Amino acid sequence: MRHLLILLCLGVAGPVLAQDAPRLGIFGLVDATDPLIVAGQTFLVPEGAPVISPLGPDAVLELGDTVAIVATMEDSHLVATRLMQVFPVAGPLSDVTETTASVMGTVVHIPPGVLARPGQWVAVSGLWSGETVITSRLRQIDWDGFGQLAGVVEVSDETVADRIGGTKITGIQAPEGGFGGSFWTLTGSPEGAGLRIRLMSKGVFGGKVDLVLWQGYASLPVASQTYMIHGSGITGTATDPLMPDAGSLVRRCAAQGRVVKSAPEGLDTAFELLGCATYNRAD
Repeated sequence: MRHLLILLCLGVAGPVLAQDAPRLGIFGLVDATDPLIVAGQTFLVPEGAPVISPLGPDAVLELGDTVAIVATMEDSHLVATRLMQVFPVAGPLSDVTETTASVMGTVVHIPPGVLARPGQWVAVSGLWSGETVITSRLRQIDWDGFGQLAGVVEVSDETVADRIGGTKITGIQAPEGGFGGSFWTLTGSPEGAGLRIRLMSKGVFGGKVDLVLWQGYASLPVASQTYMIHGSGITGTATDPLMPDAGSLVRRCAAQGRVVKSAPEGLDTAFELLGCATYNRAD
């Protein structure tokens, strides 16, 4: 639990001081580790740079991990200044089949060749697709008694509990102003298909970032020519030829929670380096 407390404190750190170089946020899956490639982007990682993780201070990024990176630009390269493992859900397995299982009411996929059993505690890497996690890596963990959720809270009415994915969240009041479309990390005690919350933190990059590249699964249209990236709070609009197919894995550049089709003021170089002009259309 001490490791999670450290993670949450880092997650709610205040905004960094203003600086000339833009602070970029990249969220997605690890495609390679040497060099580090996440969401299609290659990073220079300073020697000894730590990985913030609920699994402890000695965590190492591996293929399939979900990671949130803060980076700066140096000589047309992305340099990682902060790396954090993100687990959409962590807790005990139930309802295990050959291909799927449930973690606190959220359905997760079991990767081929992975032996899973009921009652086993796991940390699930992957990306949200609706209420399901498309698992990219499944780790057995040796803790019990508390679980974790990371994503966007779906607020329900008074008769139905709020939730992330298929997991009901109880035991805590919404923050002032509500959960909104922000990314939250919630930790607490698993209770069947729910999680009784003890701690929560907002955001995934440890402060404000100027431009985000987010990898995730596209939703069905939620309004005319409007879609979301599941689990991100990011929304985008497009004409028919650019609208991503529902359920497709996409990469999108965004600022203030909205997909951007052109570089925000002062971010032309970052927009080009992240490939935003290519990513902000159907992949």
